[in-house]
This record gives sequence, C-alpha cells and structure tokens, in this order.
Amino acid sequence: MTKLIVRQLAKEDFKAYKTLFDEAYYEYLAGLKQSNLQRYRRELQDKRKVTSSRFNFYLKTGSSFVAEEKGKVIGYVASQTVNYQHGVNKLLWIEYIVTKKEHRRHGVATLLLEKLIDHAKHEKIDRIYTTINPDNTASIKLHQKLGFNVKNWTTASLQTKQ
Repeated sequence: MTKLIVRQLAKEDFKAYKTLFDEAYYEYLAGLKQSNLQRYRRELQDKRKVTSSRFNFYLKTGSSFVAEEKGKVIGYVASQTVNYQHGVNKLLWIEYIVTKKEHRRHGVATLLLEKLIDHAKHEKIDRIYTTINPDNTASIKLHQKLGFNVKNWTTASLQTKQ
C-alpha cells in the first residue's frame, strides 16, 4: 500500500467527501434492506445528504480528518466536540467513519481513528463516543481494537419539527 496521509478536513475536500458519503450511505442502506427490513424501517426512510452547510459544520469543528493516497481522499472521519453530555465535561462525538470500498481492510479507518484519538488527547477531551449498528461487525472490531468499550446500540429521538 502506498503511504497514506491523514490530515485535517479542508474546504477543497467537499466533492470527495460528498462522493464518499453517497457511496457508503447507499451501500449501508442496501445492507439494511437485506438484513432486516422491519428492524431498519426508520433508517431506510431517512434520506441523508451532504450539503455545503453540513460539510462546513464538520470543517469548522477542527476534529474531522481525511485519509489521502496519491492526492486523492479515500476516507474520512467526521466528528464534533460536545460539552457536558453523558456526565462528561468534554467529549468528541464521531458521526461518520467512511473508507472507499476498495481501500477497506488496509488500515485506513484505523489511521483515521488513531489521528482522532491523538487529537482528543491533545485537546484534553475526556471521552470519545459514537453509535455503531450492531450488525456492523467490522466497525465493532475496529473500535474494540483501538480500546473502545462497545455496548448495545439503543437510540431514542423525538422529532419536534413537522
């Protein structure tokens, strides 16, 4: 494998970020349809898209990173800092970890998470959180390998806007 560069997300990464997100998201939805249509009905109705404002949000966090090979973005981790949640003063919330399909199982996501962990330590962030679909064994193994305590995925949400 060629040398990877892991760096902070930059404005010029928008197109690559959007393309990677779309590829991974549609693959994710296809997997949900195959595994358990009833269980994931709500997720299948949620049509997430990368907008410039969403991208700019992660750009401004300073805690989102891309993996680059030969000048092309092949993966990213999008996260944000949250204060005073889950009994923790300062935590880093991982929203997405995405790796281009043909680069998976080559250590890209590991390097991205290691960069994020280093960033959290440098910024004196107390904890890192994320949610992982219980059917995503690759993601569970990745997080466990890096020392994450992986528990059940349970979410509760309330839509306040119609």
